[in-house]
Amino acid sequence: MNTLYLGKLEYADPLYEILLSQVCPQLKDPIFHVHRMPSLEVYKYTEEKTRMAVIGKFFKLDDPKPEKISRIKGEYENLQKIRAYGFDTYPNYVVRPIGKEERIGLALLEEYIHGKDLDYYLRKAIYDRDDASLKERLSALASFLYALHERTDSEEDIELVPINAYYEKVLKKLCKQEIISSLDRRGFLKLIDKWLTKALLRKGKKVIVHGDASPTNFIFAQKRYVVAIDLERMRNADPVFDIGMVCGEIKHAYFWRTGNPYEAEPFIRHFFESYSSHFIDDDKAFREITMRNPFYMAMTELRIARNEYLDLNYRKRLAQEARKCLEWGLKL
Repeated sequence: MNTLYLGKLEYADPLYEILLSQVCPQLKDPIFHVHRMPSLEVYKYTEEKTRMAVIGKFFKLDDPKPEKISRIKGEYENLQKIRAYGFDTYPNYVVRPIGKEERIGLALLEEYIHGKDLDYYLRKAIYDRDDASLKERLSALASFLYALHERTDSEEDIELVPINAYYEKVLKKLCKQEIISSLDRRGFLKLIDKWLTKALLRKGKKVIVHGDASPTNFIFAQKRYVVAIDLERMRNADPVFDIGMVCGEIKHAYFWRTGNPYEAEPFIRHFFESYSSHFIDDDKAFREITMRNPFYMAMTELRIARNEYLDLNYRKRLAQEARKCLEWGLKL
């Protein structure tokens, strides 16, 4: 993970007193080295003597987007909530929140986790042909997500209105970015309307989902230990919301790096089978999940296509891959 070293945290910085009291209260005059993480407004603080490290996530006090601020501020409570379900011990673990201080824009102070994320193993499989390591981590991730969904299962019906609204928001952005045309956008909306009439989408009950199940948000501390981070988008939804997002990210990883989206298929199937294996009737679970998956997988592909750091032509191809995914899923 690329980080930028910014120097030592000054004693006069209000954050210094917070780190001193909440991270290293036993030390006299600790020295914290500061690195900026790849994500904006996220920093790593490492104490010089003990090498103890924490992550600080900030928000702009004058940010004009109240919804964004509210989401960022809510991660501290989200982490506490999920850890209370038993995710405070390995092998399925959620990062430990330490504190927050909104008066200085500190939304969350959390422990730093040492390990490799899922994207590391995707790259090893793609470039080094280390398929076994990737499959092993996908099995562990499937177990984590099953535990998350099973422990938070509710009797509430799945709501599709928020998902529909999110689709519309993403398509509007892609149209504005000229990744899709106005005609394409209307075509997508018609496909989504067809999906929304399917009783299949209402199968099951709402659970708590991670909400941003991208490869960099799952760290493997050891072979079978999964640590989830970045739960600011946590919500109640169909468990396949998370499954479809992981599958969409796997396809993107291969499509982006090899030019062939179909190279991802063996790993997507392995992930499905690993997740389904936790159910009493694993064949039934596999069928129901794979039939709902295209709806959420396409949503993920469109979501990724918004990223401006990706090649323009690739973003357009990814959007069309999402359309094929929706069309194919309707035939199941």
